[in-house]
Amino acid sequence: EDMESQDSGAPGLHGIHVLVIEDSPGTLDMLTALLRLEGAVAVGVANGRDALSALRAHDFDVVMSDLGLPDIPGDVLIRTILDRARRPPHVIVITGDSGPALIRAKAAGASVIFAKPCDWAQIVTYLNDLGLAAVA
Repeated sequence: EDMESQDSGAPGLHGIHVLVIEDSPGTLDMLTALLRLEGAVAVGVANGRDALSALRAHDFDVVMSDLGLPDIPGDVLIRTILDRARRPPHVIVITGDSGPALIRAKAAGASVIFAKPCDWAQIVTYLNDLGLAAVA
């Protein structure tokens, strides 16, 4: 019984820094809120330019990005992020796109691609499996 209450009190993503890049405000708010509930430190931005300035200011463990951004193609953004980062983050793509866009995202260095509408539990499991959480 004690073990269970301890587990629920210590979110699995505690201390992981995640940058969420998503141009739909509702989706952006939802993803950052869900990540924070899991214990992550989540920062949300709506376009590629803001993402690159956030990455200049901070190191992120994980970047979670949509591919269809208003200013920079998703694959170009992923490649730029990985080229410039002091510590390359794990890049998770969450997208409604299919076909060539996904192939380009993988080629650019995306670690994993989740199709919209996505299963939040699957994403959390993937993040947990990265083993990045701060050990209490």
